[in-house]
Amino acid sequence: MVLLSFIFSSLLSLSAMDEPLTSIEWHWEDEFSAAEKEKVEEWLYRVSAATESTIGAYPFTMHFYIHRRNGASEPVPWASTRRYPIQGVDFHIDPSYSLESFLDDWTAPHEISHLSIPYLGRAEAWFAEGFASYMQYQIMQRLGIYSRQEVGDRYWNKIESVRPYFERDLDFVSVSRELQRKNNYPAMYWGGASYFMHMNQQLMAEHKLEFTSLLKEYLLCCRLKDDSLEELIDSWDSLLGEPLFRSMLHSYRNDPASGVLEADFLLQAED
Repeated sequence: MVLLSFIFSSLLSLSAMDEPLTSIEWHWEDEFSAAEKEKVEEWLYRVSAATESTIGAYPFTMHFYIHRRNGASEPVPWASTRRYPIQGVDFHIDPSYSLESFLDDWTAPHEISHLSIPYLGRAEAWFAEGFASYMQYQIMQRLGIYSRQEVGDRYWNKIESVRPYFERDLDFVSVSRELQRKNNYPAMYWGGASYFMHMNQQLMAEHKLEFTSLLKEYLLCCRLKDDSLEELIDSWDSLLGEPLFRSMLHSYRNDPASGVLEADFLLQAED
C-alpha cells in the first residue's frame, strides 16, 4: 500500500511538472504535422515547468514561435528571444529529432531563462548571457538530465576552458566586451556565468540561500518593474537586505579579470 501510494504521488508530481502555470501562446511559423506539434509542445511544456520549479512562474504570457529547419545537425540549430512588447522565444528546429534529443539540448532552458530578467542591452550582454548560461544547467538538473555533481563538473570545465581569455590585467567587463566584439561568444558567456557561480557560493556560505530561491522572490515582486542592470541589481540586493550583488558587480567592473576567475566554482549545496 505504501509503495502504491509512493508511485501515485510520484506520477502526480511528474504530471504537475508537465503543466506550467505560466501562460504559453503558440505561433507555428511553418507547417508542422499534428505529431510534430505534439512533440514540440511536450518538450517546451516540460522545460517551462522545470524552469518554474527552479525559479518560479513568470508574471506574463510567454510566446513561442516555432520555425522549421529540416536537415539540421542538431535539434535546435538556432533560437533567440523576443522582448518587447511581448516576452517570447523564436525556436528554429528540426522536428525529425526525438523528444529525448530535444530535452537533452540546452537551448530551450537557456532562452526561456533569459525571460526571467529584463533585457539589459548589448553593453551588458556578458551579464545576461552569463545568467542564461548558468541557469540552463540548473534547469536541466531539474529536468533530470544531469545530477547536481554533473552540473558542478560542467561549470568547472567551462570555467577552465575560458580562463586563458581572462588572464589579463584589464577589468573583467572590459575583457568580456572585447571578446564580444571579436565574436568569441562562448568565452564571453561562460566568463559571465562565473558571476552567478560566485554569487551562489557567497549566498550559500553567508545566508544558506540558493540564488535560484532569490529569483523566485524576484519574479513575484520586481520582474515587471525593472528595465536595466542597475535596477535588477538593486532589486536583488533589496530582497537580500544587503549590497552583496552590487559589491560583486563592482569587482567585475574594476578588478583585473585574472583575479576574478581564481575562485573555486564547485557547488556548495547537498544533492
